[in-house]
Formats: sequence, structure tokens, C-alpha cells
Amino acid sequence: MIELTRRQKLSGLGAGITGLGGYWAISGTGGKEDVFTVGSPWTPDSRDPVVNGWLWRRISVLEPLLTVDYDATVAPGLATDWRMVDDETWEFDLREGVTFHDGTELTAKTVLPSLRRAFDSSSLASVPVKSIETADNRTLTMKTDEPFSPLPAHCTRGSTCLVSPTAIADDRSVSEPIGTGPFQFESWNQGSSITASANSDYHGENASIETLVYEGITDDQTRRLKLENDELDMARILPNETVDSLELRDDITAHTYQIPRARYLVFDLDSSPFADRRVRRAVMHAVDRETIVENLLNGLGSPAVGPFPSDVTDWAADNLEPYEHDPGRARDLLAEAGWEPNGTGRTRDGDPLSVSIWTYDTRPLLPTIAQVIQTQLGEVGFEVDIEVMESSTIKERATNGSFDAVLWSNSVLWYPDPDRLSDFVHSETATMFSGYENETVDRLLEEARRTTDRDERFGRYAEVQHILQRDLPIGWLTYYTNVVATRAGVEAYRPHPIESCYHLENVTDQQ
Repeated sequence: MIELTRRQKLSGLGAGITGLGGYWAISGTGGKEDVFTVGSPWTPDSRDPVVNGWLWRRISVLEPLLTVDYDATVAPGLATDWRMVDDETWEFDLREGVTFHDGTELTAKTVLPSLRRAFDSSSLASVPVKSIETADNRTLTMKTDEPFSPLPAHCTRGSTCLVSPTAIADDRSVSEPIGTGPFQFESWNQGSSITASANSDYHGENASIETLVYEGITDDQTRRLKLENDELDMARILPNETVDSLELRDDITAHTYQIPRARYLVFDLDSSPFADRRVRRAVMHAVDRETIVENLLNGLGSPAVGPFPSDVTDWAADNLEPYEHDPGRARDLLAEAGWEPNGTGRTRDGDPLSVSIWTYDTRPLLPTIAQVIQTQLGEVGFEVDIEVMESSTIKERATNGSFDAVLWSNSVLWYPDPDRLSDFVHSETATMFSGYENETVDRLLEEARRTTDRDERFGRYAEVQHILQRDLPIGWLTYYTNVVATRAGVEAYRPHPIESCYHLENVTDQQ
């Protein structure tokens, strides 16, 4: 006799046994759990790994050549070993005994179409891969246009996840994520949910969960309520203020952990008033980051000093000088820059010290943080206007025109290498829009890419971090602490430091 779990009994009161993911599966064999449902803010918009590979990787449907270990370093994946053969050549040894979900064997030949497609895409445009070839049946050779030591880290990115050659059409489009992971794709509702099943032919340890349902639920409170009502087994990225109440419940376990993600201000260095570094420094002294952490973030997270949180990665530079909260120093810097008090504000040559901060609300706390910054800057003489708009609109407007400051949030290490700094501040490859140009910073970043010696790389990246702390094209505000909650019966869940994968194949469900 098959005994229904508590969740199945509750959901089975309706028409048959139906669930949010389309159905409830009851296996009753092999020690498998039935259905595990996870909700997070990100909606599944594409089955193409180049577009949405990071999501398919997170739910263990797709896998990349290399993975990220729990110490935020590069680790074996579908490649068990890798090496730099010469300055511009890398070799990768493929794992044996691996098949794609359609039964195709993983060989150097069968991974070529997927990898070439990934490195030809715009998402990897800054990675100087020139060619990818087969050395033999189990060895891949990648050649770069120049020495490029971060290549293994870039091979962990979701867009590089491998799909079977049968999933790639003649026009190189991908319509189905046929991967190698412990879960295999079954169905989806675009923009809403994904259903996957355990892959019994997985090359590693088989998943305990029989059916995995992923739901994209953009509203934070809805995710929390669904967890509390037993409609989710795991709710990800919950508001910080929910932790205390969640921890009081016997039927829920709350997990909090720091991740390499930051909230920060991007300044327009090409227009007044932030073309003047003294004004940018005044902002950083005026903003009370400790108050933001304690009052808005519920004490979770920490004030940021530079891009990398030292608790998560060893790439954080030593002895970065923080911008302490010091309104008096902020006023002095503004006066040095020629902004004199005038009533409740400040003026220079008859112009008011008036700025606009743009932000977006898909990260719910950003507009609230902007309001606190507005108040704190007002105390030293700024007039601040806040505009909330779509993040895509901000990118377009800031890239193509002038602005004052943008309050943004992003991962600073979503591939495990400090080469990520190039995305922020290299004058030619940066995706941020400050207009920052510094020949020394460019040179250091390029030198760090060319050497494989870790100590030499650390020295260059540390110097870059010190220069950025002085120049302030970006003002780092706070680091993130994530909140993930599960039902109390969920065991063996271990939060990943950069969230490249949820590793739900390791999870067991005791209820």
C-alpha cells in the first residue's frame, strides 16, 4: 500500500491529486520522494542555455564543463581535469560514462556544437576564445586570442551548460534543454513553472526526489505564504524581515547565508556634480550603511568595503579603507568642491546641488534604500529626486545619455574569478555605465588575465580594488545575506555560496 505524504493528502482533497507544477507523482518505489516544489523570484523565460542556462543549472537539469565548489573555487564538472598547455591553449579531459538525457554519449565530438554556440554568443563576447576543437574522443582543446587565465572560471557559467547535439537545430537554436544533470526536463509553462524528473542514468549519485517542480514567483510574500501553506517545499530569496517569524515556527527551517552580491551606487563621471571625486566621496561619507543594514536589512548583511565580501572569497583586498559615516567630512568635501550652503541646500555658481537617483523595484528594497539615502544626503545639502523604472530602461538611458547616479544590485562573483571586475570598470569591456577610464586599472586587469600565478593575480586585483576605493566610480553600500526557507522535513540542503546550483539532487524530504 502506498502511503500519501501530508502534502499529498492535503492537495488530494481536490480533483484527484493535482499540484501547482501540473501533477503530483507517486512512485512508492526505490526510496524516492514524490514531488519537491521550489519557488524563487525568477521566471523561466527560455529553454535555451545561452539565454537561461543559469536557471537550468540551478535546478540541476543542465551541467557545465566545470563547476563551483562550496569554497567558491573552480571544481570538476563534466570535465574532470583541465590545464594550460601553452599561453593560448587549454585542454579539458571529459568525464567518462556520461550520457545526455536522450541517450547520446558525452564525447568531445558531441559537446562541440553546444560549446561553440555558447562562446559565439553575445553573453560571452568578452571571453577571447578563438576556437574549440577535439584532441581525441575525450579531450577538448580551446584556443584563445591571448593568454587568458580566467577561462576555467568562465566555463562554469550557465550559458556554457552543455546540451545534446540533437537539441540544436540547423539554425543553431535550442528548443529543449536536453542536458546531463540529475534531473531531466519534462515540461514547462513558459514564464511560470518547470517540471523535471529524476534521471536514473545520472553519472553521479541519483536524486532522492522523483519529481522536481520549479515555480517562478516574483512576489516575495506570495512565496512565503505558499511555503507556510505547504504549497512549496522551499522558498528562496525571502525578505530579511521574515527571518524572525520563520524561526519561531516548528514546521519551517530558515537558512541565512552571505553571498557575493552587493548593492551599490554607479556615478556618472562625465557630468556634474559627480564628475568631481570630492562630491562622490561626500556621498559615501553621508550615507550611513550601518543604519541601512540594521534598520532596513534586519541586521542581515554587512556594510560593503569594496566589491568582494571577505567572508565569501579570498579575492577581497586587504586593508581597504572604508568610508565611515561622517556627515561633517561630507560637508567639508562639498565645500572644497565649491558647493556652498544656501538655505537648506547648496549652490555653486548659482546652480543648486540637485541630483537624481535612478533605481528599480524588482529588488524590492532598492527603492526604500534610495529613500533613506535621499534623506541622509539631504542632511548635508543635496536635493535628491528618486526615479523608479524598469532595469532595462535604466541600462538603455544610462548607456546612451547622461544621468547622476544609479542604485543597482548585482552579483560581484557569479563566476568564481576576480576577472569579474572587468565587467564593472574596464574602460572597453565594462557593462556598468559610469564612464570610468583609468589606464592603470585597464593595464592591471589585462595583466591579471595573462598570468596563471595566483599570487601575482591577487596582487594586481588588490591594487585595482584600492584604486577603485580611491576613485569611486562605484560606491559600494551593502553586501547581501540570502534567506531561504524549507519545510522542517527537508534535509541535506546546503546553501551554495554563489548560488550557481541549488543541488536539490542531494536533498531528502522526510514528510
